[in-house]
Amino acid sequence: MFNLGSAKKISGFSLIEVLVVIGITVLVFGGLFASFEYSLQLIAQSRAKVSALSLATDRLEYIRSLPYNNVGTVLGIPSGNIPQNRTVSLNGIQFSERVLIEYFDDPADGLGGLDSNGILSDYKKVKIEYEWEIYDLPRTFSLISTIIPRSIETTAGGGTLRVNVFDAAVAPLSGIDVRLLNITIIPNVDVTRQTDATGVAYFTGAPAAANYEIFVSETGYSSDQTRKPVPGLENPNTLPVAVLESDVSTMNFQVDRLSGLTIDVYDSEVINEETELFNDTLNLAASSSVLVDSGNLTLAHNGFGYDLIGTAYLSPVTPSPLRLWGVLEFNTAIPAQTDARIRFYTSTNTADLIPDSDLPGNAAGFVARFIDISALDTVAYPTLVVGVNLSTTNPLVTPQVADISLAYIESRNMLAGHTLNLRGNKVIGTNASAVPVYKYHQDHTTTGSGRIILAGMEWDSYTVNLGGGLMLREACLSNPYSLSPNDEVILSVRTAPASSNNLRVEVVDPAGNPVIDATVELNGTIDSISQTSWCGQAYFGSLLAETYDLEVSAPGFTTQIISSLAISGTVVQQVVLVP
Repeated sequence: MFNLGSAKKISGFSLIEVLVVIGITVLVFGGLFASFEYSLQLIAQSRAKVSALSLATDRLEYIRSLPYNNVGTVLGIPSGNIPQNRTVSLNGIQFSERVLIEYFDDPADGLGGLDSNGILSDYKKVKIEYEWEIYDLPRTFSLISTIIPRSIETTAGGGTLRVNVFDAAVAPLSGIDVRLLNITIIPNVDVTRQTDATGVAYFTGAPAAANYEIFVSETGYSSDQTRKPVPGLENPNTLPVAVLESDVSTMNFQVDRLSGLTIDVYDSEVINEETELFNDTLNLAASSSVLVDSGNLTLAHNGFGYDLIGTAYLSPVTPSPLRLWGVLEFNTAIPAQTDARIRFYTSTNTADLIPDSDLPGNAAGFVARFIDISALDTVAYPTLVVGVNLSTTNPLVTPQVADISLAYIESRNMLAGHTLNLRGNKVIGTNASAVPVYKYHQDHTTTGSGRIILAGMEWDSYTVNLGGGLMLREACLSNPYSLSPNDEVILSVRTAPASSNNLRVEVVDPAGNPVIDATVELNGTIDSISQTSWCGQAYFGSLLAETYDLEVSAPGFTTQIISSLAISGTVVQQVVLVP
């Protein structure tokens, strides 16, 4: 009989076991494959480096075999027949070869102007560099050697050109490219050096000749150069330079980081504001140790004296529409030993303080009567909460806040398709009629949003000229505007219809800050009065051509009077108010 109990069991791999085996196999062989691939890359890179070393060694031996006077590069200083750049191949690898040969000033006899014999070309230094790519990874290898003359050093036939490069603050700049070009001599010279740590590029051993052109540049920086006379620039300020035999010629140039300048052009705007008069506590979203007393926000009184510290948060302000945050006006009475400060938040939570990176000075708090927050991004900050911090070191006195007003711009009527002229203040020379030629002088047209965006702008003082039947009513920040290096600025320009005679008054304090809400009175045949804007400016158009008396006053400042101010054409008058 067939006994089922004695039958053999037939077994196999389950699906799970198969998947586990496959997974282990992939991990093991994947790791082995990655290790193998990495090993191949190391071998390839090692092979390429050995090839580069072989090329560099052979090239240096060739250069050493040349007579000392023949050691030089094509268009270089010193001049020779060795190419500055070429492509070579070895072992199936393509290399980019760069050769730099320059004179070297040995410190043994003094450097630069302290050289004991005045000869800065003591010997030649050679640098050979090779660059290649393996597996899309760039690699470089270089060798440096010195070539010493058999006889004593000499300056015969050549001299030295020293180029100093400074930034806008006249501090030395290192790592800046300085190109020296002369196509009027044989052989031509076209060589580039970088400034050293002291901002100096030396061209030692340059053939004695005239007409050396110099070009100073670097990525992300402005440029400077010598210029030849051309039509329209018959008298350049900085002409090509001559190199004198056995002498040192020095040239100075200035470059600095580029900036961005955006110009908004508009003719009208809608301004709104929210004001807290502290008649009650209804508009306080949160508070601690403060009270409202007779129309003032003060520290709370505990029966024995005032609390030392108090905080109040006004109700959130969420304008709609909102184009631009404006100015907060902060009217206070601050006795000695007391303090009142404004800080801006996104909620009543102290952790939601707007950082200084977005609103400089916010962490410490603001104490000025007018606080400009127009640079605050309205997209990132569509809602603001004003926080008031009061403190005293004397419990018998308290600071008082009479009112707080937060103004903002709801909308602006931007001018699309308007062409204006923008002119810098740097002059590079004059034309045949002795008229100044400016380094920057261009026309620009606003986009559909009434905006001109200019990148890569050099630090300079720029003046906007509107044209097209329009006058400049207001320029915020100012016009002309001094653009600093490595900055991003939005210049808002408000227009007015052109008139034969007009006056724009800029009111500033001794530090150059705009004085807001100053009263400007213009007295003549017809009297006019105006208040300065957030930018500290007031405009008077369609005036008679005559003399006027101008009076400017503001709380906390000494009134200034300018008598017999002649108005003819467009006049811009700056008034400095002294506290």
